[in-house]
Amino acid sequence: MTAPVPAASVRLVRPQDMLVIDFAFHNLRPDPGSDPPRLIRIDPALPCLVVVGFESQHVTEQTVYENEPDRPAPGSIAARTVGPSRIAFVVPGTVKTIPYTEAGLLRWWQWVMRVVPGAGRPDTLDTDLLVVDWLHLTPEPYATWDHSETPVEHDGRTELWHTRLAARGPTGRPAPFSLPTVRVVAADDPANPQEARLFGALNPEGFDYRQLITLTNPPEPDAAPVDAALLALSATGATLDLDGRWEPTVTPGLNLKHWEHHAWQGRDNKVILEQYGFLIPYGHRALLFTETKRTFDATTGVAYLEQRRFVRITEPVKEYPGAYGLPFGGRSLPFTRIAIEGPVPPVLPQSPEPLLAGRPEHGFWIQSVETGADVAFVLRGTDQAGREQRFTAPLGFVPHDVAVRIPRPGTVLRELIDAYGGFDRITGDAPDPRRSVDLAGQELGYTAEVDPGTATHPTQRVFWGLQGPPGEPAPRPDSPLFFPRMLAAEARLSTLDAFYGPGAPVVLGYDERYLRDAFTGNPGEVYVRVRDSVASLASGEDRPVQRLLLNNSGIGGIWTPNLDCGGVSRAIGAVGGNAETVDRLRDEGEITGKSYFNIRDQLNRAVLFGATLLANVLPDNAGGTEFAPRIKKETLYPKNPSTGIPNTDKKPAGHRMTIEFTTPLVDAGPFRALVGNNRARLDLKILNEVSYAEGTNTNTASGRISLFELRLMTATPGLQFIGVVFKDFTFSFDHDGGPSFKPGVDAVRFYGPLSFVGVFQDYIGDAFKGVSIFGLKLKTYLEITYTEVRVGVTFGLEDIKMGPVLRVTNCVLSAGIVVPFEKKPVRAAFGFAREDEKFNVTVYGFGGGGFLTIEVSERRMEKIEGALEATYTLAFDFAQVATGLARIAIGIYFKLERGEDEVENSKDEVLLRGYVRATGRLSVLGLISITAEFYADLQYRELGGETAVTAHVRLTVSIDILFFHVSVALEFFYNLKGSIPDQSLTGGRGARAVAPEDEPTSFGDLMSRQDWEQYCAAFAG
Repeated sequence: MTAPVPAASVRLVRPQDMLVIDFAFHNLRPDPGSDPPRLIRIDPALPCLVVVGFESQHVTEQTVYENEPDRPAPGSIAARTVGPSRIAFVVPGTVKTIPYTEAGLLRWWQWVMRVVPGAGRPDTLDTDLLVVDWLHLTPEPYATWDHSETPVEHDGRTELWHTRLAARGPTGRPAPFSLPTVRVVAADDPANPQEARLFGALNPEGFDYRQLITLTNPPEPDAAPVDAALLALSATGATLDLDGRWEPTVTPGLNLKHWEHHAWQGRDNKVILEQYGFLIPYGHRALLFTETKRTFDATTGVAYLEQRRFVRITEPVKEYPGAYGLPFGGRSLPFTRIAIEGPVPPVLPQSPEPLLAGRPEHGFWIQSVETGADVAFVLRGTDQAGREQRFTAPLGFVPHDVAVRIPRPGTVLRELIDAYGGFDRITGDAPDPRRSVDLAGQELGYTAEVDPGTATHPTQRVFWGLQGPPGEPAPRPDSPLFFPRMLAAEARLSTLDAFYGPGAPVVLGYDERYLRDAFTGNPGEVYVRVRDSVASLASGEDRPVQRLLLNNSGIGGIWTPNLDCGGVSRAIGAVGGNAETVDRLRDEGEITGKSYFNIRDQLNRAVLFGATLLANVLPDNAGGTEFAPRIKKETLYPKNPSTGIPNTDKKPAGHRMTIEFTTPLVDAGPFRALVGNNRARLDLKILNEVSYAEGTNTNTASGRISLFELRLMTATPGLQFIGVVFKDFTFSFDHDGGPSFKPGVDAVRFYGPLSFVGVFQDYIGDAFKGVSIFGLKLKTYLEITYTEVRVGVTFGLEDIKMGPVLRVTNCVLSAGIVVPFEKKPVRAAFGFAREDEKFNVTVYGFGGGGFLTIEVSERRMEKIEGALEATYTLAFDFAQVATGLARIAIGIYFKLERGEDEVENSKDEVLLRGYVRATGRLSVLGLISITAEFYADLQYRELGGETAVTAHVRLTVSIDILFFHVSVALEFFYNLKGSIPDQSLTGGRGARAVAPEDEPTSFGDLMSRQDWEQYCAAFAG
């Protein structure tokens, strides 16, 4: 558009006070015949305009960032002047003529400024003030200008002429005590990206100065002009004191709270920008300050325009319940309140790391200019159970205009939620440290508690994500529409750790039904799911956490309740089973024992009495939370002395963890739950209580299995051997006394091939009392160790004696059941004699003996073990001077024992060993004795497919003369084939079983009574 040509123009120059102004007159012309000179209208029907032009009023200057090392050298700072400014006036119609004099042309208060009424680029006949970088300013039309019409002197010095924007008073003249305002009506773009980076006072990274146009002009509802406490134009440049403030708005692109601008004669001195924003991920309100000010560098002597940016937190405490647009009622985050306690955010780097790669204008991580690293903010959270936690975490800053928009597809907020809302950055071996909060094992309450401590777990770290609001709520300027949520947490389930032993942290994730409806329609009160990794939680893979009991003595000893923990319930604690099992508890309030203990790892399934699968003896209909195990933790608080009610405002005094389990049982394998009309029942209570003040940790366990029978049967249907009926089986564990068991044996019963023993049933029922019938000595036995219980009946035969020639003793038959506590099956045990009580046969000087035992399970023969040995003994006496004893023994021991496939490192074992032992003793008058022993054995052993043949030889010679004793032993082992570690070669159980060493040589063995009397007589006196 061609600029209109003025009818006349003139430049007013006054060197005395440096006044330089250009006037352009439109529809006005000088009247040459008037005296004094004047301007007159050319066309009375047209408006008359006077446009006052000024040389450039501002220098755009390069900015440097605080602590920037490579600053421009003196004389190399980039700068450029902006275009000229102008003030356009409309001469009112009441003014017919204008004095064409110096004073007459400076009497602007009589005229009305012509301004752009709203946003828009001024044309050549509009007022256009270019006094700051990039922006076109205009005053309000009712403002005026105040200046002196003549030079002003002070103490012989002439003041620089300047004109100052002023508000009009009631008389139309300038009112010195009223504050004028200006608006930003247009903006220029940098010529190129390099220029945009250089001149950053109003163009820092992430700030769009064009928003000032919208903020200062209608129709923006919250638009407000900028206060101009000082805006003066002069030949040397503009002097400014501008201050603009705005309330937050939901208009896209607007985030400026405060603009403060100070300049002196065309050069900026101080520029402050404050932008509204919010902190990621927790949503606290904050401000981003960009401060540019003139600083003097003592080294270079240059007054740089130095810039720095920092964040100020305006909402240090964020409350989540009731927050606008909050999804799931705040249940997706363990915290109900997060307070930021420090530190004061430091100066930011010039380009902090953006939240979205390559787009710093949409948010960044708060970092330090000194270190370049994220700032670790100290936060104090209040969890769903009312406890407080302290932790550190990095925070990001998101501009207000990004955060308050509805996160529809295509919006920046949707990109942020997509970038930080999923699992992709928190899975794998190196999760993003910014996405986790390290709680270092602090107790964290994941939901509201009925009893203190029941929903609180020691938590290592929490992985957070972003989420949007449900639906599309109307944006509000004070509320961001992004919200934090817990995607996963690494925590410990204290109850499982207390009873199963410390394990790796488990991964918790909120249950979807709980998030949606809380505990409405959730009778099982399930609130989190348990997974073995963040990856499985992210993929939805059903991978609960396996907990294996390595030592079951602390929970009673007879059962090993291994389980897969798939969830946690506020009502019953840890929940065993897969996703389907946890779903059933959540939706129906029921859980079955079969599914509770049915774990994925078939080699480590929960067992009762060694190898009976616990899941198999629990009925399907043991439903309802009253039948399910309760594995819970409770925090103990000091009680109020007057009311006896725990005072939760005080520090905890300790905690209590319990397992409670009560359920009927059903038949499974050797376990027979129905005896007569009575059904077996399991009642169990395990307690772990810790006192913080006393520093004590007490474990107790008590349990009882009522009337049941353990009956051994083979894989062949209907083929049964033996059964033991228990009135009850109680077990307990005490922290000081250890485990104890009390089997209440009621009867031993025989079936199938052994049913003939039923004729003795009445006698066998009289447990633990030896009776004799038909020449048989009947007696029940009960042996309890830490690994098994043996219950059964022995049938003792009468000893056979045939004078001094033949003697047969200790012939005992036995039949019973072995109930293991280890992971082995229940077994029937049959034997002839025992390892520690062998049968003996003696014929003159020859002797021998042995034993044989066989153990059979319902699947197979588990073990056969036996030994046979023969000895010959010769004693001699030479005239009561020298006595001696010679003995030779040979023997063989054999064992076959099957390994358990479900037990790690358990293998089939075959052992065969033969030995020879020769012993001689000689005593002379009881003063000198010599003992010699030669022992040798050869052993074959096969273990899990590996074989070894080993030889062992030992020779021992001992000499005693009066009180002098000396002994010499030679021994060696030699592996003829293979090598299998075997403690039996060095005195283990196998060696003792078949080749027991002679009893230690006593004084009586070496000296007879006659020798002793003779010896004593020699000293009689």
